[in-house]
Amino acid sequence: MSELVIEQPNEPPRTVTFTGEEMGFGRAADNDVVLVAEEVSRHHARLCRRGGQVVLVDLKSLNGTFVNRQRIVERVLSDNDEVWLGGKCRITFHGDFVPVQEAEAGPPKSSVVKSELDRIRARMDQAANHLTLLGNRSVAGQPPSTKEATPEELVNMSRAYRRLEALYRTSKLIASEFDLSKRLAAVLDNVMEVLEAERGFVMLRDANDDSLDVSVARGMGRELNSGAPSMGIARRAAIEGEPVLMLDAGTDHQFGMRESIIVQNIVSAMCVPLQIEDRILGSIYVDTSAAGFAFNEEDLELFASLAAQSAMAIENVRLYEQMLAVERKRANLGRFLSPAIVDEVMKEDSTLELGGRKRVATMMFCDIRGFTPMTERIAPTLLVDLLNEHFTAMTEIVFELKGTLDKYIGDEIMAVFGSPLAGEDDAERAVHAALAMQAKNAELNTRRAEKGWPEFKLGIGIDTGDVIAGYIGSPMRMEFTVVGDHVNTARRFCSLAKEDQVVIGESTYERVRDLVTAESIGSVALRGKRLPVNAYLVLPKGNGKSPEARDHPETAGPISR
Repeated sequence: MSELVIEQPNEPPRTVTFTGEEMGFGRAADNDVVLVAEEVSRHHARLCRRGGQVVLVDLKSLNGTFVNRQRIVERVLSDNDEVWLGGKCRITFHGDFVPVQEAEAGPPKSSVVKSELDRIRARMDQAANHLTLLGNRSVAGQPPSTKEATPEELVNMSRAYRRLEALYRTSKLIASEFDLSKRLAAVLDNVMEVLEAERGFVMLRDANDDSLDVSVARGMGRELNSGAPSMGIARRAAIEGEPVLMLDAGTDHQFGMRESIIVQNIVSAMCVPLQIEDRILGSIYVDTSAAGFAFNEEDLELFASLAAQSAMAIENVRLYEQMLAVERKRANLGRFLSPAIVDEVMKEDSTLELGGRKRVATMMFCDIRGFTPMTERIAPTLLVDLLNEHFTAMTEIVFELKGTLDKYIGDEIMAVFGSPLAGEDDAERAVHAALAMQAKNAELNTRRAEKGWPEFKLGIGIDTGDVIAGYIGSPMRMEFTVVGDHVNTARRFCSLAKEDQVVIGESTYERVRDLVTAESIGSVALRGKRLPVNAYLVLPKGNGKSPEARDHPETAGPISR
């Protein structure tokens, strides 16, 4: 695995991994890595693998491609090569890392760490014995012990206590602040305090593009550019999942001789991964310039323990944020979808974004006849109560039959069957919903009449066909809806329907003709439609031919509406 750290003006550093065979760079949207810096061509350069080597190829860019300040046409890259695309986009290339234990002689690090861990446990057991002795009271008439701890034992007890306290404080972070930036700052401050580090930072992996970015830092100044050894150490821990320890900068041949290590007078540094099982969330880096001070294997083991608990704290915040995002999405979908459809949409784990796609759906419009004159005769508060009662009852029927509430338009309801989830019986469910709405309205009218309130008379129109379904609006406010000719046709059928009627189009009729009773009302000319269309009147079960159907047989000429 290779890694590239990309720096552009007015943009935060960005880390991408190169694991495939090719990767394109440029300003055009079809590149694998899209850049924004000036002087970068639309298709500027490409990385490719050849026989185990990573090769950078310039794609005849206008401002050139440079490796270590030399303009190239094609070049095999080495670890830490500095690449410039034009003069404003810098890329630091990091090749595959070689684990320290493979490069250095001596026992494997795991065995060294294990022996140090055993030593820590032995010291803590010894400290516990002394604390027990100090707390003992006389037993069976015997005087309390007068044995005193040696200075070395007191130092070990103090150190053991300090480490236990640090682990305890870190464990408390797991259930503390759910703001990720605040929790990361608390994690880093706690680690630096217990390890007596002077500087440090936390680097996290982005779950979307797998890049590594610094999230919080203390005292690092300008040492966070991509070529800094501290960044190299942190990336290595985050990629390989192995701790890195620079015991002494003066004797460390891999990192100690770097210019920035010398300039910053860094004496010792270490970094450990933030890891939960086999998932690496990032890494934590600390260093010190204190003369005569050096981190050791014991510090590294404690650092790893603190990092393990810190990773759990970070993961808890991320899970909490994901939970909030899911609940926000569910609440947004619940405004216009039935609970059953919401559950199905949530399983797809898709995000809400602008755009739509073509699909077949059945649209329904339900309108209250004579509503405008009614508003002049009754009090506004009663009108609002009646509308809320009406909308609640009708929406429950739509949801019960797995429809989507598209919107309320004044006193009109628009519902869709077949979007966002389609079914073979979408048209059938829409027609059954319309009949159920008319029946429910008749029931409500009986109660309204008993109270002396005005009755509602509904006209419903339905049509089936191709529409564009999706989120339409702006990123600040979007609505899930459908648009297309069949949407307009369904609304025209709603205008055509008289009181208590359900009018459907031919495409809907063909899908339900064997399931419901319907009669043709002839070929009708609808406003906005160039040619007449066939319309059908759906009858409640048990009804004979309606008067309207007798008045408008199929043989009649077009009816203008």
